[in-house]
Amino acid sequence: MDKDIQDRRPIKARQTRWASGAARYLRAKGCTPNGISLFSILFAAVSALCYLAVWHCASVPGQRILFIVAALGIQGRLICNLLDGMVAVEGGLRSPAGAVYNELPDRVSDTLLLLGAGYGITLYPAAAPLGWACALLAIATAYVRLLGGTCGLAQRFSGPMAKQHRMALLTGTSVIAAIAPSWSQQLFLAVLIIIAAGSALTCITRTRSIIRDLNAGGPQ
Repeated sequence: MDKDIQDRRPIKARQTRWASGAARYLRAKGCTPNGISLFSILFAAVSALCYLAVWHCASVPGQRILFIVAALGIQGRLICNLLDGMVAVEGGLRSPAGAVYNELPDRVSDTLLLLGAGYGITLYPAAAPLGWACALLAIATAYVRLLGGTCGLAQRFSGPMAKQHRMALLTGTSVIAAIAPSWSQQLFLAVLIIIAAGSALTCITRTRSIIRDLNAGGPQ
């Protein structure tokens, strides 16, 4: 199997009709995989700005709108992450620099979202350092995954707090916060704690799996 294909994150949505249609549409419009990857940062930045603004907004309807926009921005980011690979592989547009564009925008997006949530919270001074901890640990999970690849192993996208799990938590919490904005800061603080702890555990489990596979001589 082509190692580039083997090292793709397993996403069930690739098999859906809407994803295939969207990838074909973007390809026909001349969109490049690298451009789509970079565009994901814009969605993440919109969500981060919503988190920075929401707890300074005195209007409850305004808060609800900001939480919903934040949730939509996260999903937009994930859709870009899905479609860039589909346009690259299925569209035959893979480039030598594709791996750089596939990884760096993800790290920037994660950092923007987690710092946006951490710095946005106003009731708890520890939230900002917690946001930094989440961002650094999110980068660490990706580093360990790529480390396995440099050792000749298949990259592991397992959790318990891989990217898809972090984004699902943030999206779900944003929707719940839109319904009950009075509890939103407590909810997001709890989510940041869960993301930090889960990301640390993910680093440990991935590292242990890499060491075990290397000692066992595979899978190569």
